[in-house]
Amino acid sequence: MKGTMKHLFRILYGCLFLSILAGFGVHFYLSPHHYFVWENLPVFSALYGFIGCILIILGSKALGHRWLQKEEDYYDKPETIRSRDS
Repeated sequence: MKGTMKHLFRILYGCLFLSILAGFGVHFYLSPHHYFVWENLPVFSALYGFIGCILIILGSKALGHRWLQKEEDYYDKPETIRSRDS
């Protein structure tokens, strides 16, 4: 099992390296027209997308914990209050 995970991480790091290399290649060899200053940074789009995904994940987890997640006995509370009153 440990060897399989090690192999998968090597594949992951290899794909990450190739993606960064392709980003630099596009930036330096194709020279697309940039509208904003920060678009001149190599691999800006990849970093922007990665940070955006992390923020979406963290925001949804916070929303889930604060608003969606209920206590374990959430549905039992009204019934116990009604049974005490009668």
